[in-house]
Amino acid sequence: MSKGASFMQKQTADQSRLNAVRNEILDIALHIDAKENEKRRQHAAQRALKARRGIEDHFESRRLATQLSEEDERLHHFG
Repeated sequence: MSKGASFMQKQTADQSRLNAVRNEILDIALHIDAKENEKRRQHAAQRALKARRGIEDHFESRRLATQLSEEDERLHHFG
């Protein structure tokens, strides 16, 4: 085998290793990005649930206050 062919084989092998490392780094980066996206999605869902519960609690408090006020008024009139 000539020096030129040996050099080309080494260069091809080096390029293959470099491509394999690049692919592995890309896979890791994509995995990390997917995990971060999932965390952001879960955090957004938790915030939305908390807000929804807060709104429900607010309306429940208003409903109960109205009921208590109506009951108090009835007691004053018919007491």
